[in-house]
Amino acid sequence: MHTPFIYSTSRVNTLTQYLLTKTDIERLLVAEPGDDLESALKETYLAPFVARVDSEDIADGIEHTLIDAKKLIHRIAPAGDMFRVLWVQYDIHNLRVFAKATAKGYSLEDCKPYVSKRGSYDPEYLHSHAEAGTLNRLQSDWQVAYDEAVRVVAAGEINKVDGIFDAVYFATSERIVTASSDAFIKKYFKAVIDMFNVKGRLRTIEHKHSDTTPTFITGGTFQAEEMETKDQIFQALSKLDGADFWSDAIEYYEETGNTTRIDARSAEYILTLSRQASFDMFSSASLVLYYLQCKQSAANVRTIVVGKNSGMKEEDIRANLKMAYVNE
Repeated sequence: MHTPFIYSTSRVNTLTQYLLTKTDIERLLVAEPGDDLESALKETYLAPFVARVDSEDIADGIEHTLIDAKKLIHRIAPAGDMFRVLWVQYDIHNLRVFAKATAKGYSLEDCKPYVSKRGSYDPEYLHSHAEAGTLNRLQSDWQVAYDEAVRVVAAGEINKVDGIFDAVYFATSERIVTASSDAFIKKYFKAVIDMFNVKGRLRTIEHKHSDTTPTFITGGTFQAEEMETKDQIFQALSKLDGADFWSDAIEYYEETGNTTRIDARSAEYILTLSRQASFDMFSSASLVLYYLQCKQSAANVRTIVVGKNSGMKEEDIRANLKMAYVNE
């Protein structure tokens, strides 16, 4: 048993109680844009973060909540490096930004509004290695991938960049997961692969001549031949959490060809998986769950603030909220 997780699990379980509550959400929904909304935000867990930033830059305050959550997990976890599987996506995102920016000759300063500080590496540090050609000192294969991405950008094939970095993201994550030897981290990563494969296969079906790769990653629940048609993909989804869980998202996709609701359900599926595993006090699941709940709270705040400031009706804002996993 991983008894060291008892302390970190207890810590994040306590902190979870201070995230966005339904009461907080109701207060935010009735607040008027401007001073009233800012005052309402200061009554939530965001108060210390709102105080750090300009009143017109609440997005920066929200981002700080997630950066702090990342740092906390890394600090209190008995084996913090295993949680890099949560942060590597932001490093890869930043590398995508840097590579695509070369098309317009953008500098690091130009890129700053588009990068994330939630990665394992500070964006400026990551950029310096990319420019020096030494990314492999951080992670093997990163420099090769980055150089290839810059090459295809220069060739006017910017549509290929995402596929290059998707491949290196999964290769890097697999190394982290394998090194961790942690049962839940492996389960979490398997779910991430499943969700990617669903969207990748649907994208391939809709755009048969697309040269974006990869469209399937091994290591998930299903084999490639089990996901060759839309019906097979939808059957695969129903095996993951029941047909009812996915029905609305699938229906919306069938009507519109838009995967937005499948994306939302995918995030909820992984969060549900983490919640179910978190009942084991000796598991790493509670720490993963805590970060996912922080992301969910941040997303709800962002939805309300953007909606309020753009003049959306309350019922429309409410329809976009993810309420199922918000604390009571």
